Amino acid sequence: MKRIWLLVALITFFGHAPNTLAQDKPEQLPLYQLTTPFSADAFAWSQKPGTGVIAGQGFLRAQGGIIMAAANEAVTLVPRTAYTDEIVAATRQVGFFDRYHNVEKAPEYNQFRRVQKADPFGYFRFENLPAGEWYIVTRVIWYTRNQLQEIQLNGGLMWGLITIADGEVRDDVKLDSITELAR
Repeated sequence: MKRIWLLVALITFFGHAPNTLAQDKPEQLPLYQLTTPFSADAFAWSQKPGTGVIAGQGFLRAQGGIIMAAANEAVTLVPRTAYTDEIVAATRQVGFFDRYHNVEKAPEYNQFRRVQKADPFGYFRFENLPAGEWYIVTRVIWYTRNQLQEIQLNGGLMWGLITIADGEVRDDVKLDSITELAR
């Protein structure tokens, strides 16, 4: 159950969810109200042309050592700002989704997200990035049946916080953990 709430928390931040989980939370819970005001100026650096590259692969190791890739999944890159830091901090609190349905985000927020599709092996590449700190996320999920033939969700979202400098190429990024915020 803890994995599902972590998945829902990260989905709230990055904006993509499997339909099965999006329907699990009752609509009557209130939206979390951010205290950090949205400022397009705080995100402006992320829209400038740059020479940085963030590339790598999203995958998880399943039982038996089988590698499950983020095959054809969305990979999202979001600039780190005080606004996005609050979203991350709030949604990572234990019990957040017991109290809130989601986070109410400014309508302008989505224009600063960069999203692309991973290849069939979970590889992704973002080019022409300006220097700065970026949150990155993708997911690997699969379903199995337990001994009672109940369907179980496995995997989740892998994410990290990555810093790049002008001209830096980070082509070794491994998103392979659902529990850690890697740098």
